[in-house]
Amino acid sequence: MIRTFLSVVAGVVVLAAAGVATLPSAAAAIDRGAAAKQPVTLGYYEDAAVRYYDFGPIKLKPGNKLAPIWTFTNGTARQRNVIDTVPGQNDYSPLWQVNKVTWAAGKTPRTLTSAAAVRKAATAGEVTIAATATVVNCPVLGFGQKRVAGLSGGHVIHYYDLGPVKVAPGNDVVPLYAVTNGVSGQHNVTGDTIARGQTAYPPLWAITKVAWKAGVTPRLLTSYRAIVQAARAGQVTLTKTTLVVNCPLV
Repeated sequence: MIRTFLSVVAGVVVLAAAGVATLPSAAAAIDRGAAAKQPVTLGYYEDAAVRYYDFGPIKLKPGNKLAPIWTFTNGTARQRNVIDTVPGQNDYSPLWQVNKVTWAAGKTPRTLTSAAAVRKAATAGEVTIAATATVVNCPVLGFGQKRVAGLSGGHVIHYYDLGPVKVAPGNDVVPLYAVTNGVSGQHNVTGDTIARGQTAYPPLWAITKVAWKAGVTPRLLTSYRAIVQAARAGQVTLTKTTLVVNCPLV
């Protein structure tokens, strides 16, 4: 079960279109029915149009691995947010620190489609950049992410498997239990059912491995309560890991 979290595919395919390149579509990575439930946002990366999910602000403590994203307060009608890294690169993170870009008085705004263009405009005094404390969860699509079934409170849930993230100790995370030797149909189990669409909801999951002990007949575990009962009965062992994954519920 754990290996599903590590299937992030590296690589970028760029196609020319209307003067701006495009990267692989979200539909190629996530089934169409799932993608329709969460709007896809367009942005720019190195003069290419990219697609990502915007799950909104997330509360983190200092010391996390973040990537910059540039938003525009008075850009052109075609202006989109700009990023400078994508999945597969060492500096990539789906957790973005927001930087506000404002065109200076007397300067005619133009569409900026790369981080290099933003920095060049800032150096020329055409725009100002204001770093903010806002961090948003905006995973870039088109790199093998999948919609995955899970279990919570006896019910089937779904989430996007957006891969591992590097976060500092002490951040708000939610436990996710991965059964390593379960029965057919066993999915990962959440610690609690989380209300979706809330700013305070942390889509970061800390993985705990669950293993049935030798001599015990595995059965389907569909809730945190069932896992606790099995552990107290000496039927399974629980092993906390350092792996944290970005898996927003959908």
